[in-house]
Amino acid sequence: MAILSIQSAVAVGYVGNAMAEPALNALGHEVWRVDTVAFSNHPGRGPFTGDARTPEEVKDIVQGIANLVELSSCTAVLSGYLGEAGTADSVAQAVTFVKQANSEAFYILDPVLGDNGQVFVAAGILEAMRDQLVPLADIVLPNPSELSWLTGRQVTDAEEALAAARALLAEGPNQVVVTGLVEGDEVANYLITANTTLRAASTKRDRRFNGTGDLFAALFIGWLLRSASPAQALASSVAGLEIVMDETLRLGFEDLAIIPCLTSLAAAGEVPTALLPD
Repeated sequence: MAILSIQSAVAVGYVGNAMAEPALNALGHEVWRVDTVAFSNHPGRGPFTGDARTPEEVKDIVQGIANLVELSSCTAVLSGYLGEAGTADSVAQAVTFVKQANSEAFYILDPVLGDNGQVFVAAGILEAMRDQLVPLADIVLPNPSELSWLTGRQVTDAEEALAAARALLAEGPNQVVVTGLVEGDEVANYLITANTTLRAASTKRDRRFNGTGDLFAALFIGWLLRSASPAQALASSVAGLEIVMDETLRLGFEDLAIIPCLTSLAAAGEVPTALLPD
């Protein structure tokens, strides 16, 4: 069984598909990789070269996959960074194809738009994700800024994040996982469904990392497909994220040290989770 992963690619470093593919492989999953951009490096590291694939090119690659293999063997679609607004239509078409072939497949949307109040995607991508992809998604994993942009609500603390997440649930998803909400010396992650709210936190590190959201999304879907409950997937994903961040700091790497941690990810435990009152 495979995961169709539609997101960015870099030659140097680990973000987008360059992060998702090894992380998902480490958890035992095959990845059908469709890159929305091909960049030399993450723009956060400085000047870069490369460009975006057109929506038509993304559709062609997905069609090529469908011509080669049975889409019924695809258990999930994961989408992340889109190079162009029109690529949202390519993703929506891919999700439709997969769900027609496998009614049990699910779609997880990592709405990569920006962070810390700064949008870093092309014009129109926010609206395309909000209007086309959120209603199709089974699970959405926004950071606080992305949650604010998708819902038009202020998100500065847990109370506001939970209210915005519940508003997003009303647009179609079954689960919303809010990632990276800084609360004192912790970074909290909240899983919200119609009936449940869970919190799992990691210790705040002294530096920022590129690719933590991409890694979390890959780990979360990877654990779900290993038959973990949503609560277990949340706890194990945060534990895996801590493993990689700590190893990155220990080695002094600029990019997340995913490769030295591949064996550890599959054996990651679970951080404590808290069930919050409705």
